[in-house]
Amino acid sequence: MARLTALSVAAALAVAAIPAAAQESQTDINMVVALDRSESISEPEAVAQIEGLIYALTDPRLIDAILSGWHGRIGIAVITWSSFERSDLILPWTVIADADQASAVALALHRHLVTGGTPLDGTQTDLALGLRRAISQLEAAPYVATREIINMVSDGIDNFGNVPIVARNAALDRGVTINALTMGRGRAIPVLRRYYERNVIGGPRAFVHNTPANQDFAAAMLRKMVIEVALLNGSP
Repeated sequence: MARLTALSVAAALAVAAIPAAAQESQTDINMVVALDRSESISEPEAVAQIEGLIYALTDPRLIDAILSGWHGRIGIAVITWSSFERSDLILPWTVIADADQASAVALALHRHLVTGGTPLDGTQTDLALGLRRAISQLEAAPYVATREIINMVSDGIDNFGNVPIVARNAALDRGVTINALTMGRGRAIPVLRRYYERNVIGGPRAFVHNTPANQDFAAAMLRKMVIEVALLNGSP
């Protein structure tokens, strides 16, 4: 116990010795949320994705999970992807360290939504593309993170381009955790779960969570984000 206390004090002193600007560039987690915009995603589903993310980011339970980390902040970026190399950065890297910053991110996402920012831009589902673009965002992040997450959101399996396993393994080599929130319906739910477990997710404590209906998406997104932030922060 004495040794642990000494280590904790030493760690605190080490952080205190870091200049304030450098400390502000450090996060517990850098997270890329990658939203499916292929043809199989209906407009109501695309809207549900954004609204669900807004709901999750402004919930006190997620803020508490974020604050439980050593630095008490995460970095987040949101991209969309489909196929034929089509993807878009809809939320550049932003820090969330309190409820006000979370509300500012939610407002930016709401503006994206009300200005018609949910068009579907690809006929196929290229999961490898989504993973590659998410990895590129993590590489370009302006914050130094203890952990990195790719949060994949989709309703289908890969049917275009390279197999996702190659991109998945590249992310795992970097130490990234990939989780998934699938929008499966009926008998497709177990099929999607098995596919994502075998081909998409990976890393420490990786998991797949499914939402069977649009009206359940917000609660599912909140639960997923709280779990992954708390797990990677070491909270119970």
